Amino acid sequence: MSLDQRQLAPFIHTEKSAPYIYMTLLASLVPCVVCGIFYYGLRAAILILFCMVTFVLSDNFCSRITGRRKGEDYFDVSSLVEGLLLSLLLPPDTTLLTALVAVLFASVITKQVFGGAGSNILNPACAGRLFIELVMPSSTQGFAYGEVNSRFSLVSLVVQGEPVEIPDYTQFSFSELISGNYPGLIGTACFICVIIGGVYLTLKGTMRLYSPVSYIFTLLTLYPFYRIIETKTFGFDGMLVYLLSSGAVFVAVFLLGDMTTMPSRFTSGVFAGVLCGILTLITKPFLSPVVSLLAPVLAINFLAFVLDFFSKTLSRRKNRSREADVS
Repeated sequence: MSLDQRQLAPFIHTEKSAPYIYMTLLASLVPCVVCGIFYYGLRAAILILFCMVTFVLSDNFCSRITGRRKGEDYFDVSSLVEGLLLSLLLPPDTTLLTALVAVLFASVITKQVFGGAGSNILNPACAGRLFIELVMPSSTQGFAYGEVNSRFSLVSLVVQGEPVEIPDYTQFSFSELISGNYPGLIGTACFICVIIGGVYLTLKGTMRLYSPVSYIFTLLTLYPFYRIIETKTFGFDGMLVYLLSSGAVFVAVFLLGDMTTMPSRFTSGVFAGVLCGILTLITKPFLSPVVSLLAPVLAINFLAFVLDFFSKTLSRRKNRSREADVS
């Protein structure tokens, strides 16, 4: 066969390229962005733009220093997605300095150290948000609401205010909880917007449902046992409020549905979602809400390769046993 007739890899062609996947992610996050800006105004818009721009600049700077990218290479859309995801996980009254620390940790340590886009084993946005929650806990308590929540105030972007005590979410109505009309993170509060984004990703085929569905199912099923740990009573009281106000649905859709850092096979994906749900409920009584929500996701990211390996090994053994039975 001549060199002209020889086919070169890749042999599998699909329209779902990396830029396509990241562009659909950007589009799916638009409802959450609009909702966050509607409730928190100009400072939320500036935080979102700041995180996206600094993430792009940091990724490009690191890539050019390490020689992984040249001037003619295509624009890395993943930087925009991760910067946007990180900003939506921030409280609305976060300072730009705190946001910058989160972006640099997510970009340099979590993403670029492991080889850049597609090579990171941890979700950069999740890791960056968890980092500032652990290292700078007083800087991540900016939840202005009510009369204090001015849509045009920009002071909180520069000056860190006093930590705000979050009210009891059971005081809010069902309509307020599903529409995001309560103090929370910029982009995780509106249940309706998150579901719209999840449906869009599913229709576009850019989200694996194994982990998100099993994660939510585990939270719903095991919630009464969490109540035993926290209140010594068995029951479903507060389950719906927790699911709508904690950001768990946002985590399920946009973090556990990630095609880079989560298991790719059905069995391992379902197991990952169940394990993440169990870890979330176990740690919830002892850790802050954000830590108990995000730390299990990173733990699953670490185990993703191992879970896929065992799932693939078991699948091969089953196929061999079937072939032996047939023969």
